[in-house]
Amino acid sequence: MAIERSDIHHFVYFLYGEAFYGSYKGMRYRLACEPLEHLFFVKPDERGPHNIRAYAWKEPLSFAKAEDKVFADFDYTEEGVVEAVKWLNEKWSEITGQQE
Repeated sequence: MAIERSDIHHFVYFLYGEAFYGSYKGMRYRLACEPLEHLFFVKPDERGPHNIRAYAWKEPLSFAKAEDKVFADFDYTEEGVVEAVKWLNEKWSEITGQQE
């Protein structure tokens, strides 16, 4: 078992300026729209460029306290969220030293 796409909110969720946090077997992660702004009521043609940024780090520290976070940016699309989930699963073994 690994992090699944269904474990993450729909990509429209990120337009509300909220980050999504999760954890998986010794790794914590965060996905958010970057820049982190409330864009839901902004017309698409008036929005600045934005993407999905995924962070991963080893438990038990919170996002604010973890100093060893790694991150990657992905397109703000459904495919971008799928790629972010794939990246998180790749980072899991590197961060935790475990194998599925």
